[in-house]
Amino acid sequence: MVRHRADIACLNRLATILVDARRLYARAARIADDDPAVVDRIERTMAERDRLLTEIRSLIVSLRGEPGNDGSMLGAAHMAFLDVRAMFDRDATAALAEVQRGEKYLRDEIRKAIRNDELSAETRAFLGLALDRIVNGEMRIEGKLEEVERIPPQTNDLHTPPPHG
Repeated sequence: MVRHRADIACLNRLATILVDARRLYARAARIADDDPAVVDRIERTMAERDRLLTEIRSLIVSLRGEPGNDGSMLGAAHMAFLDVRAMFDRDATAALAEVQRGEKYLRDEIRKAIRNDELSAETRAFLGLALDRIVNGEMRIEGKLEEVERIPPQTNDLHTPPPHG
């Protein structure tokens, strides 16, 4: 285990981030519940991150490490922020923006991990493949966010006078 200590620590940190992401994305899906296409995109991203989390935990076990199961305080704070934002901005755009921010954070953390010289070549190769998946998911979320932002909001303005005629 001493040989893979850096790998196990790095992978457990990424697993913690993925646990946080899972919770955040589930809340984001609830916020966007009025837009089934957005909920579907968020849930598909969540499923992809769940698969990555499972793979990371398996890799930790194969390295004779103990995978962690908890999220972080930062993740809890981010979810609290999302809850507050949702009180004022309960829509698909806000939900997708939070998921996009989560994906960017995950991408950046994996990039940092890949540059860690203490990691084995095998772990860095695994992270390189994971990074490709994260970037693809991030691009899909970004595309969906741009699509939602292009659609004008529907208004139910009761103060608009009826048309003359």
